[in-house]
Amino acid sequence: MANKEQRRVMLWAHPRTLSTVFEMALASRSNTKVFHELYVIAYHFGAEKVFPEDRIPTIPGFLFRNVKDTLEAENSSQDTIICKDMAFCLDGKFDRLPDGYVHTFIIRDPRRTISSMCKTYAAGETPLELLPPAGGIKAVYDLHKFVTTELKQDSIVIDAYDLACHPESIIQKYCKVTGIPFEASYLNWKPGNIDHFHDVWKNSTVYDSYFSIAANSSCFKPLSDRDQFDISHLPHEARIVIDKAMPYYNELFEKKILP
Repeated sequence: MANKEQRRVMLWAHPRTLSTVFEMALASRSNTKVFHELYVIAYHFGAEKVFPEDRIPTIPGFLFRNVKDTLEAENSSQDTIICKDMAFCLDGKFDRLPDGYVHTFIIRDPRRTISSMCKTYAAGETPLELLPPAGGIKAVYDLHKFVTTELKQDSIVIDAYDLACHPESIIQKYCKVTGIPFEASYLNWKPGNIDHFHDVWKNSTVYDSYFSIAANSSCFKPLSDRDQFDISHLPHEARIVIDKAMPYYNELFEKKILP
């Protein structure tokens, strides 16, 4: 378990929220141990994987309890431990949460995330019907509710638009509430820092489809205007997902850290 001086932070996301870009920024600090989507590996590739497909080989050592044990393990060599992961990969089982962590959340307007997922999935092999419920934001909402009501932790939510357009202000405030030391490298970092990625994420197909742009980033770039949306071109199924997701997003949006 963590000592009193060590900071341990979970960054929970739904897909396409700039969470990997934020992870790259936080990973730029020395004396920081970063874990990348261990629960996602257990969810998709572990022996308890939710979508058991013959074409996806099982990765040994990735039971959900193994992930929890890894995150809770003693680590005296770094003063900060950060894990970025997807909330829907807990599959609603909050007993899988690691002890000793401050839980934080990053969100993004579902009209943006679902549009992005449609492009990504169309380019790969993932069918649209395998989108997580409400695009993954319902799981963020449910976990946030558990963290604030049952674990009695403070609500710590950032919005991807604010992070991209006001990175210094948002990250400074994020660091203050989590106890992570702020460093200038969080605004400009060396691209390609994926040493902490498991080998499954370095597979060319997975990496190119999901991580290459974020992993090769070196700074935050402002997003287009928040209110400029056109989802008329999206498949009907995608627009249904957006309709289901917006109420969860709107409620979390009211709790976000302001620039």
